[in-house]
Amino acid sequence: MRKVLSLLPASLLLFAFAAGCSSPGGNGGFDNGRTVALFTREEGSGTRGAFVELTGINEDMSAEASVAGETNEILTKVEENTYAISYVSLGSLSDGVKAISIDGVTPTTATIKDGSFKIQRPFIVCVNPEKAANELVADFISFLLSAEGQEVSGSSWIKVDESAPAYAASGLSGTLKVGGSTSVEPCMVEMVKVYNTFNPDVNIEISGGGSGTGISEAKDGVVDIGMSSRELTADETASLTPTVIANDGVAVIVNKENPIENLTMEQVKDLFTGALTKWSDVG
Repeated sequence: MRKVLSLLPASLLLFAFAAGCSSPGGNGGFDNGRTVALFTREEGSGTRGAFVELTGINEDMSAEASVAGETNEILTKVEENTYAISYVSLGSLSDGVKAISIDGVTPTTATIKDGSFKIQRPFIVCVNPEKAANELVADFISFLLSAEGQEVSGSSWIKVDESAPAYAASGLSGTLKVGGSTSVEPCMVEMVKVYNTFNPDVNIEISGGGSGTGISEAKDGVVDIGMSSRELTADETASLTPTVIANDGVAVIVNKENPIENLTMEQVKDLFTGALTKWSDVG
């Protein structure tokens, strides 16, 4: 009996030590003393352009930020790295990552629609004058702005017209090339599915590459319709006609193991500019 009792304190100490080692930083298995792993989109990405402008980061993105070329790559990087932070289109969120609140406001279709979630931007299609005169291009854009097209916009994004007119099948046939923003791409894929129920003889090819690519290829006529997830510049609108087809939020995302639920806009800016470098810097 005395031998058992003499071993008890050592056992308790060992248990306490093990528990402490499994809870670095006091947040379960998350060590908040670790360096923040920043991931950002490439230059020319509409999502990046909107994010840095709306958060005030502008040209001051940290040199420590790793660049990913498309939305799915960003999602994978954050899902695989416990200490990662990045940003994606609200409509592209996956179950593998966690979207956090900004200034106490959760990114949802409702908070984007009422304006309380501030990191939001338009989804745009753009065409050059020559393509705009094409009957099939004009018909597809009319569908995007129709009641049926806007119903797709309202599924994971935000409608731009709550009272859009109904669409009538055109009976047209042919091929359209649509390219650009990988954030707009999921929305466009769903739009095309519905459009083809009306016009099964139209083949629409969709490619990514980013907003900058979509705008450039639309200008040069490489694609019939360019996709952008940022506003076009004055120079770009001089040669292209933009049309807003939906609105979207840009969600700040972290790994699901990260206990943080909210950041201020200032903290987001400081993290991505490198002014704050550890998770303990934001609590």
